[in-house]
Amino acid sequence: MLVRVLEIAPSSGNFHFDGGEPQAFIEVDWFRDEQPSEPDSPGMMESEEGRAQIADFVKGKRYYDPAKAYLILHPGHSFTINY
Repeated sequence: MLVRVLEIAPSSGNFHFDGGEPQAFIEVDWFRDEQPSEPDSPGMMESEEGRAQIADFVKGKRYYDPAKAYLILHPGHSFTINY
């Protein structure tokens, strides 16, 4: 399964009572969460330990900035970093 890493735009700080504001997400990376060779083993995104390893992987990349927020997007499980 494809895992996308999106940078979340900073909040405008405005209230959204009238239809909202468009937000830009910048795709900074992607990779595959391959199914493990053993059928009973979950993919990395399907366990807390695996998601922690992915977060550490993202934090080690050149594009990573601790002042920015990221959305790790997967069809089955998604999570954020620094949000």
